Amino acid sequence: MNLDLTDQQRLVRDAAERFFAAECPADVVRAAERDAFSPDLWAKAVAAGFVAMRASEAAGGADADLLEAALLCEQAGRRLAPIPLVDALAAARLLGEVGGDVTELHEGPLLLGAGAGRRIVATGGKLAIVAPDGSAASLASGPAALDRHAAALAERDLLSAAWLVGAAQEAVAMAAAYAAQRRQFGKPIGAFQAVAHPLANAATDLDAGRLLVWRAIWAIAAGRDDAGASIAMARWWAATAARRAARTALRSFGGYGLSLESDIQLYFTAINRAALIDGDPDAALAEVGDRLWAGEATALPETRDPGIDFGFGAAAERFANEARRFFEAELTDQLRATAHHSTDGHDPGFHRKLAAAGLAYPDWPRRWGGAERSPYEVSALARVFEEYRWTRVPIGITNMGARMVMQFGSPELQKEVLPRLAEGAALSCLGFSEPDSGSDIYAARTRAVRDGDDWIIDGQKMFTTGAHIADYVLLLARTDASQPKHRGLTIFFVPLMLPGVSIRPVHTLQDERTNISFYDQVRVPDRYRLGPVDGGMAVMAAAMAIEHGGEGYHVLQHSLLDAALRWARTADAGGCAPIDDRAVRTRIARVATHVELADLLCRRATWATATARSSRATGPMAKLFATESYMADTADLMALAAPASLDPATPALVEIEEKHRQAIGQTIYGGTSEIHRTIIAEQALGLPRAG
Repeated sequence: MNLDLTDQQRLVRDAAERFFAAECPADVVRAAERDAFSPDLWAKAVAAGFVAMRASEAAGGADADLLEAALLCEQAGRRLAPIPLVDALAAARLLGEVGGDVTELHEGPLLLGAGAGRRIVATGGKLAIVAPDGSAASLASGPAALDRHAAALAERDLLSAAWLVGAAQEAVAMAAAYAAQRRQFGKPIGAFQAVAHPLANAATDLDAGRLLVWRAIWAIAAGRDDAGASIAMARWWAATAARRAARTALRSFGGYGLSLESDIQLYFTAINRAALIDGDPDAALAEVGDRLWAGEATALPETRDPGIDFGFGAAAERFANEARRFFEAELTDQLRATAHHSTDGHDPGFHRKLAAAGLAYPDWPRRWGGAERSPYEVSALARVFEEYRWTRVPIGITNMGARMVMQFGSPELQKEVLPRLAEGAALSCLGFSEPDSGSDIYAARTRAVRDGDDWIIDGQKMFTTGAHIADYVLLLARTDASQPKHRGLTIFFVPLMLPGVSIRPVHTLQDERTNISFYDQVRVPDRYRLGPVDGGMAVMAAAMAIEHGGEGYHVLQHSLLDAALRWARTADAGGCAPIDDRAVRTRIARVATHVELADLLCRRATWATATARSSRATGPMAKLFATESYMADTADLMALAAPASLDPATPALVEIEEKHRQAIGQTIYGGTSEIHRTIIAEQALGLPRAG
């Protein structure tokens, strides 16, 4: 997997950034007014070589790859460049392919889509250049020419998506800068969740949009069957997310944003124009469904290998296949019958087999029983677990406790607990939340008081999922009540069999048992302490870095889409299946697009971990988008299949209904969506801390 640009791609991006920053200030955009065209900027873009860069060198262009063109359009979007660059790039490539004259573009723009001006159109089995007065000049004819025209339209869709992402990201950046400075009620307005959280949503959506554009280009170059669907996905999502982001950005300025003197209103107008110029963006969503499930083919633009790669790699594929062979051999019918998405699906014997096969904790250091597998291999493995609907909840929460022992535990503690965990003989759980503090885990009241070589722990923990099957709990306790809330905290790895520990079940809407655990004068030897006394913040930061990722949540979206398609492909007595209806395909296409977007954010987080590129916002963006879109999509599928989904009678509908109840919890576990929005607002947008 690789998300690094090549030197050439960075050169194009940086040159475009400098060009549009110098040549397209806001007054140029204003001067272009409703025509959205600046003849002067057009001439400069032609002279810079941007307009014809996608044409072959033989036709007078630079034979730029599609990703270079997307990077150019993104920078043009950031400055709302009032020239039809998107159309021109695709038209230049088309002219070169059908024997036209690329210098046509020196005289003025050539459009492929809607808009006033000269256009290349396909009519009567041939291509022609049609002038505004209706006169036409023949350009080319025949099936090959028509296919190239269709491919140019697909390229235009993709480049338009890049332009919209760039424009909307700039609008959000402007709003964030304003919100960080504008003060109201004694503090910057960016410190208020009502301002910060919608901007965090927009930033996440647009990052996902850029990745989807890149993914479509990668799919085209790789000759993937879903490349055409990816283009339509990118067009729909960019238009939808950019319009939403533009509204959010404008509202962040309050009444000042409505003034025609403000620059932000220029973005609102230009983004809406670019997103809607070809009609309702949801038409692209219908095309996604047609291309994925109705056999509709589409011509694709040509491009070289862009260098980026969204695959997990050959090693990860081999490891995933190894895991599939294990499940096929060891997952008996009896085990399949007892499988469950929660800890209720845990089987001690099967868990030991997983551990022995290197499938429980494959990325652990070899000294502690792991194989030091890469993050790519671990992500690929998680998807196999979900293919077989086998729970990873006990493994996930045990992994966090074990990682903290590896990093902060004494050699004595490591020797005692890590071998047991590695071989699958023991599990751990998490003891952070409390009944009165919820997600505000640092408001913990559970006390730990030093008594010689021991600690006496008193208190209770809420949502200690897995405590009833676990042997240890990673427990946050207050060791110095005189210090501020975020200080005076210490982490312990407490054996749950100690006297004074009791566990009471809490049954939930999503058919999942969690627990409330009580600690009454529990005497814990000091060797179970992790990190220094009152140094719990460092341990918690390391733990949250593991928990604030989206991959463990996102895998559920794949099985949701699988269930939706199984339902949609099931024919009734008359031989008709829901998927035969274009409206149904469109609804499921929205789910498929959300799955793709979440997948890309999670893959980026995996790549960032593997290459040490992580920021504090990378994981939260993946987790936020994955869980929020999962919750929305389960609700939409319930409505789509209603009323049968209310009393499900088929395995597919049973799974959709279960996931509908389960989905809400996913937006709470691992830090609520509100916490993740706050992190994104502060870390990705530079907004002040919430007060």
